Amino acid sequence: MGSRVWTLGELDILNEIHKPIAVIASGVYHSPHSPGGLADVARVLFQNVECHKRFGPPRTLGECKAIMENLTEAERQARRGWLLRAVQGQEVHQSWTDINSLLRPIFQGISSNFPKRCVRIDSKPIRVQTAQGNVEEALVHTAELGADIADMRATAVHDRDPMHTMIFTAQGTLLHANKAALESLCQHSVSGVEEKGVVTMKSLFDQGLYSGGEDECQAAYEEAVDAIFSLKVDCHRHVQSHMSRKDGNIKWSALEMWPMQDPIEVCPAVLVKRYDITQQKELELQLAQQQVGLHRQNQLLEEASASMQQEQDRLQHQASSLADQLQAVLQEKRHRRRLSFDAETPVDKTLNYLQSVISGQAQSSDTALELFNLLSSSDTKLRQPVGLEMQLMQDMRMDSDVSRSMLQLLQGGGKQSEKPSSEEESGPLVTTVSISNAVQYGPVAQPTSLPVHSSMDQAASFLPVSVTPALERMLQDAENNWQFDVFAFSEAAPRNTLCLLTCHLFKRAGLIDDFGLDTEKLCRYLQRIEAGYSAANSYHNGTHATAVVQMTHMILRHGGAMPDDRANALYVASAYWSAAVHDFEHGGVNNDFLIKTAHPLAITYNDQSPLENHHLAAATLENLKPQPPVALLRSEEFMLFRQNNTSMVLGTDMKKHFDIMSRFQTTFQRGNNSSVDPAAANRNLDLAGLKAEDKTLVHQMLLKCADIGHLAAAPANHRRWALCLEEEFFQQGDKEKAVGLPISPLMDRSMKGGLTRSQVGFFNIVGLPLFRAMVGLFPNAQPMLDGALVNYHEWEKAGSAAFKDP
Repeated sequence: MGSRVWTLGELDILNEIHKPIAVIASGVYHSPHSPGGLADVARVLFQNVECHKRFGPPRTLGECKAIMENLTEAERQARRGWLLRAVQGQEVHQSWTDINSLLRPIFQGISSNFPKRCVRIDSKPIRVQTAQGNVEEALVHTAELGADIADMRATAVHDRDPMHTMIFTAQGTLLHANKAALESLCQHSVSGVEEKGVVTMKSLFDQGLYSGGEDECQAAYEEAVDAIFSLKVDCHRHVQSHMSRKDGNIKWSALEMWPMQDPIEVCPAVLVKRYDITQQKELELQLAQQQVGLHRQNQLLEEASASMQQEQDRLQHQASSLADQLQAVLQEKRHRRRLSFDAETPVDKTLNYLQSVISGQAQSSDTALELFNLLSSSDTKLRQPVGLEMQLMQDMRMDSDVSRSMLQLLQGGGKQSEKPSSEEESGPLVTTVSISNAVQYGPVAQPTSLPVHSSMDQAASFLPVSVTPALERMLQDAENNWQFDVFAFSEAAPRNTLCLLTCHLFKRAGLIDDFGLDTEKLCRYLQRIEAGYSAANSYHNGTHATAVVQMTHMILRHGGAMPDDRANALYVASAYWSAAVHDFEHGGVNNDFLIKTAHPLAITYNDQSPLENHHLAAATLENLKPQPPVALLRSEEFMLFRQNNTSMVLGTDMKKHFDIMSRFQTTFQRGNNSSVDPAAANRNLDLAGLKAEDKTLVHQMLLKCADIGHLAAAPANHRRWALCLEEEFFQQGDKEKAVGLPISPLMDRSMKGGLTRSQVGFFNIVGLPLFRAMVGLFPNAQPMLDGALVNYHEWEKAGSAAFKDP
């Protein structure tokens, strides 16, 4: 170009040449501070369109320096040698050099993974006017690639991995493939692809077999494109199966894809290698099958080990339980003595006297005179122990508060504390009307006043909770365990325990099929019943009702109180139902409180068992709502069902305890000449042949035992129940204090001990005699008595203090 000075605008003529041309200021190469007097930076004055297309725009001076610093020493030496030769050349200098190390510091389009190759560069000196009055010495560099497009792409493939066989654009167009790759495509293609021009990256995926059809194939292809061109992963791998056209067998192939830059178009591309992995997959399948077999064997071993551990734990628990029961029985035999408390009623004393006379035993006239005076007295309660109040108040083993509490529980209207409260000292009690208004208990059992549980009626499913395997195991345990942990069950299915267990027992007993009951209606009814048990009650809540249902089942099925046959199905159904509803809508206070405050329930039922009457009436009215669960019972069956329910629920009033006990013992266990041999009771007692009145006694005793069944619970659970009942008594004491009533015995939370002080007395007078009477007729219920004896001796041994809450 001689000595002519070119302007930057005149250099545009170089755009017509289809070779990469760049004009680089030569002054940048001269530097007295660099080796050989040449600097390793360059300043591009101009580049034509082809150069921009192939190599990208020029880098900044900072970028150039940064890349130069990362070159190896060998690359630096080679680059300096080429620059020195180019600068020292005369008119034209031609040389071959590595395009990567030479041009990567200058142009942005040449990256570190740009395929290495030699390029011929023609360099000529030129003078360029870059500004008014400023002319710079420069070199015009014309690059000429040393290979054709196919060879360059093949070289790029070989440089990356000799086994890669195909190059595709981002749009899936095939740029290059070796012969073996094309032949493989034609062999495996279902459409018979034979022409290179119609082969695409998508056709590789189309050859696979996908369970999801074309949608799954398209999704796999799009995932690969996104991984390579968007996420720019180092390598994307796709495994596919296909059917061999040779033998029809299923084969497996792997597609491995690497991102690259097309050396010709200098645009993003992908290198693809396809290889057969059928043998590998077969080995993997065999290994997987072996692993499944080993895993199954391990599972069986673990299950066997767990089963053995469970059996060992069960046997250890059983041995421990039997040891405790044996200790309790031995202690009972060693220490059992006649109590100072005489539980015989006037009827019992009279029958015993007559029985002695009939058997020929001599009886004194004083005994006959004593009975005559007793029976002729107008205030004698024939079915109450003689002198009950005097006996309790004079029992030296119980303090006065405990005696008054027992008297109030068993007789009602007992003496209040002799020391008046501060409210009594300051003035008279409030009137009955004000007391009644001050205490809110609940609705009277009338159809229009019962609460409507809309949440239950709108339930999407009649099952209250999903029966998980853990709940299923608990339900199975409830069927067979005398000391079932109802607290754990309640925590596993909160507010659904009563419905879940009762529905389960109805189903297991075959009652749903026997009476054609609608399972959904039954469950919804039990949901309404459970909702009627207030969670605010510490003791009389849904968990207590669930415990009573479970103990009822144990006495029925395992204690022998009701043989498992269809003839007794109605009695079993009424027993379960009565247990479930026996404390329905309990307000957390006792009958004496309702009577003293002239509560509407007490008025409605004339002070006669107002709580028990309300439980029964309210639950029955729920059953009589539209579409009741027992509507399919024949009318005579429903009447018998209701009679059983009435006698059982009303019999839970402790004021009737001695009356029921006396009648039961008179009927079944009268002295040594009992009409039923206790040792053979379960074998010989024909419940179906009993009179209706005698059946009623059995049913009442059954529910009474279940109602205080926590006496036979595991010691930790029994302690928890005792403390729950004590807290409920304290809450009633708080209510009594709030309305100006004297606080009932053992209900003053400021007094130490509370209800727990009375446990030994309650066991002696109520619990143990009740359980012994039941076991006397049904010996298979002995585990219930054994459990109660263990707890009794704990209270006795620790002076009623061992069960304090830690």
